[in-house]
Amino acid sequence: MKPATKGDDRLRQLAVAVASVFYGTIAVGGRYFVNSGFSLLEVSLTGVLFGALLLGPMIAVIPAYRPRASDLGFFLLFGAAGAALQLTQFAGIVLGVPVALVVLLLYSQPIWTVIFARVWLQEAITRRKLGSVLLAVLGTVVLFDPFGQIGDVSVAGLLAAMAGGLMLSLWVMFSRVSGLRGNPALTTTFGYTAFTAVWLLAAYPLVRALLPEPAMSRLDPAVWARQWQAVAVYTLVGSVLPALLAMWGLRRVQASTAGILLLLEPISAAVLAYLFFGESLTVGMWLGGGLILLSNVVLIGRGRGSESP
Repeated sequence: MKPATKGDDRLRQLAVAVASVFYGTIAVGGRYFVNSGFSLLEVSLTGVLFGALLLGPMIAVIPAYRPRASDLGFFLLFGAAGAALQLTQFAGIVLGVPVALVVLLLYSQPIWTVIFARVWLQEAITRRKLGSVLLAVLGTVVLFDPFGQIGDVSVAGLLAAMAGGLMLSLWVMFSRVSGLRGNPALTTTFGYTAFTAVWLLAAYPLVRALLPEPAMSRLDPAVWARQWQAVAVYTLVGSVLPALLAMWGLRRVQASTAGILLLLEPISAAVLAYLFFGESLTVGMWLGGGLILLSNVVLIGRGRGSESP
């Protein structure tokens, strides 16, 4: 890998920032598809299935971009986390939770990041990390609306969105590891979308058994045919393009910098949800969301020096 230049670093940071803005379309697109009659399983499959089908021919004709046999186990795990992320984030939307609220709860991920780093990497829990977790917990409590300011919001939907934060933390870790393993952005994006789609399809019998309602587990290809134009735009703008940009950027951009840039996603999602669906933010959502975003900044904004325990 060639040494990075300052210009290259800035370009990769810009790529992550643009990807973050595009990622804001994922939840908004999910709301559109749910309103159009898509089930939880159908909307979860849309971006990753058609993304894999779009990238597949390039992978087939360019051997250098094909996943290595030694990485198949890694991508199996990455895809499993991706499938769980898809189901949890869209479950909140199917259950009627506002788009901005779903995306803000996804960014409760500092809670899980600190836990994973402690258990798997034996990283110490510093005062900065503990402060970040406490801010995220407080923000999450506010977003769960204990004072009833948001209105009648599904608790199950809120819990699903919060579980999505756990999966988002895993997504960031797997994406970064794939880059460190030397995988090109195209390889990582194809591996993620393909194996996520495989896991979602394999989970169909289980989802149908646990969630028999058609709104949750129906799998009818006709819905994609009826909305093929929206599916095409969503696949490009919400799945393939941002993933390629993010995976390319994460090969060079430090995790702390990338984490700050990714905070553009909930802002983008909130703005788009307001423009397309008239979803506005309540005072509680502003406060809780602000605390969660601040927790991310505290966690990833550490200085160059070592932290005090």
